[in-house]
Amino acid sequence: MTTSISPPVRPLPLARLHEHLGAVLAPIDGGASAPLRYGAVTEEHRTLREGCGLADRSWMGRLEILGADRHRFLNGYVTCDVKSLAPGEGTYGFVTNHQGRILSDLIVLAHEDRLWLLLPPGQEEPVAKHLRKYVLADRVEVLPLEDMLPISLIGPRAAEALGGAELPPPGDWRHVRSRIQGTEVALQRSGRLGAAAYTLWVSASIAAHLVEGLLENPTVRPVGFEALEILRTEAGIPRFGRDFGAENFPQETGAEEAVSYTKGCYLGQEVVARIHYRGGVQKTLRGLVFEDTAPAPGKIGRASCRERV
Repeated sequence: MTTSISPPVRPLPLARLHEHLGAVLAPIDGGASAPLRYGAVTEEHRTLREGCGLADRSWMGRLEILGADRHRFLNGYVTCDVKSLAPGEGTYGFVTNHQGRILSDLIVLAHEDRLWLLLPPGQEEPVAKHLRKYVLADRVEVLPLEDMLPISLIGPRAAEALGGAELPPPGDWRHVRSRIQGTEVALQRSGRLGAAAYTLWVSASIAAHLVEGLLENPTVRPVGFEALEILRTEAGIPRFGRDFGAENFPQETGAEEAVSYTKGCYLGQEVVARIHYRGGVQKTLRGLVFEDTAPAPGKIGRASCRERV
């Protein structure tokens, strides 16, 4: 008889602060710990829809790539165009294997002397191991990004909550150096969350002080993983490990913006390009919007629905 051993749960850097705020902390995908909720999920969801929710997303994986060849190197292993990124810009894409299948999705942020990668929870070690296999004569280092935490403000009043801070130019993933509550941060516009959002990248040593200051604003309240999941599901945004994974090709996710067909070669590019130019895939994600109440689980019933394309 064999027993499976679950991976150890990685503690949340600001766990004590979240416990003080009344959070329920629990493991999520990839062995990471996250605040699930602070109170009623319906109220947190309302905050995201009508106000400004503060979400500590340090449960996500984070890497940084240093070295003179960092743009050229990473460009050879992801579907998005990294080589043309200037400091202050970013992009969304997939890490693919030689068969063109997805190893992970990622957000790439370009800084003056490094690239930051934001990954699904638990994917930082597999992606780092995958990339390091191909470091030969390249002047690059693939390192953990443990000190910098992503704290997101999400909702229609997110910009208001930032006060008079300098905002990044329009466009997902654009970022600038800014001061929030007297603290210097990398302030980034965030996409793929389901609502207008800004992410504050801040050192772990001062993150708790920044969060406490932001929560003094009565329009800002903490929101947990469960409310974030409702928001992204309503927006039809798929998540790695839940809606797609290592068995899928990029086109099966519906995120066509994550693939560049003009950037040149990368690992798996031939397969991905062939799918695009010679007929597409046989399956893809689609959202369903129910017009009537869906039948209860385990019961046979009829529900009228239409496809969200």
